[in-house]
Amino acid sequence: MMHKIAEGLLTLLYPEHVACILCGEEAVINETGLCTACERSLCRCDDPTPLRHASGFTAGLLFEGAVMEGVHRLKYGDARFVAPLLASYIEIPPEWEIDAIVPIPLHWLRLWKRGYNQSALIASALSERIGVPVEETLLRRSRYTKTQTAFGAAQRAKNIRGAFTASSAAKGRRILLLDDVRTTGATLDSAAEALLHMGAEAVYACAACETKRY
Repeated sequence: MMHKIAEGLLTLLYPEHVACILCGEEAVINETGLCTACERSLCRCDDPTPLRHASGFTAGLLFEGAVMEGVHRLKYGDARFVAPLLASYIEIPPEWEIDAIVPIPLHWLRLWKRGYNQSALIASALSERIGVPVEETLLRRSRYTKTQTAFGAAQRAKNIRGAFTASSAAKGRRILLLDDVRTTGATLDSAAEALLHMGAEAVYACAACETKRY
């Protein structure tokens, strides 16, 4: 009897088959679902790079180490549970007045292949926290583009130029664009330009992560 009680206590303290949200390894995890190594590796993005067409930009974490692994699992491994964790690190400046959160849309073909939009999942989690609705219909990706991963800054800007079309419902709205990873900023800038062209009052932008490679 005592042996079973002891085993039960050990299971509660050190449960089996519990995996870290970011790296996916079985480990003792904290209350946010991270193992010690991943928790220690996280670096907040304290100096986000401004965007050309957005009134402001903020990012949660630096895109490195365990965060890169977690984002990859979210995008390509159906690890949708990573999205709320990434959203929890996004801090919106209090002076930003926002009417709607608009995630960067996927082209319908890529959305069909993947089954979900990872930026929309992050946007939904952020929406629950800050009380601002997600409105995906305000922006659509009207042209299929090659993945930006292998491109340099100039190629990224050329590849994504004119890829977004905004709805007339954006007119007069104060919008927060959201992307999973900001690299050069070409995607967010192109999306912001489309919304401003349709009369958005202001466009702010945020990303779960920012890379400092560029």
